[in-house]
Amino acid sequence: MLTDCPYCGHENIDGADHCDACQQPLDFLTKPRPANAVERSLVKDRVSLLEPKPPLVVAPECPVGEVLRQMVDHEVGCVVVVRGETIAGIFSERDALDRLNVRFDELADRPVSQFMTPSPATVEMDARIAFALHKMDVGGYRHLPVVEGNRLVGVISVRDILRYITDRLLAPEPA
Repeated sequence: MLTDCPYCGHENIDGADHCDACQQPLDFLTKPRPANAVERSLVKDRVSLLEPKPPLVVAPECPVGEVLRQMVDHEVGCVVVVRGETIAGIFSERDALDRLNVRFDELADRPVSQFMTPSPATVEMDARIAFALHKMDVGGYRHLPVVEGNRLVGVISVRDILRYITDRLLAPEPA
């Protein structure tokens, strides 16, 4: 199969990174094609299908010791730090390990804003699951706040996506 270069019209082999004639990049013309039902679902289905959990929300001035107690009580891996209606940051189990670690006792009364990850990446409720997964992979995130417009509506975790993939793997193939 051949692809015409949008810059000079030269016919190139489908999947070529650069045009043979003018050397302009062509990688944006190649879209990976899903190889199986799971990949098709990841590309087609929306984050809303993951049923994002209601976020546990705290204020930036909340003591980090109290935040950790709330995380344990609610059995969640992160809290979203909100100032008014705006997401200020996210504080996760990883933040606790990396930033508090064995100094928890001496730091427990300090505000969570000192230890949170500021301005976290978010994902829209109607975004494709593959997009959310890519964002998590590239950023090294285990949790993503889910928004509709500028409004925080939930949180998804890598565990939610793994559960989704497992359900698809166990589902019978359509006939």
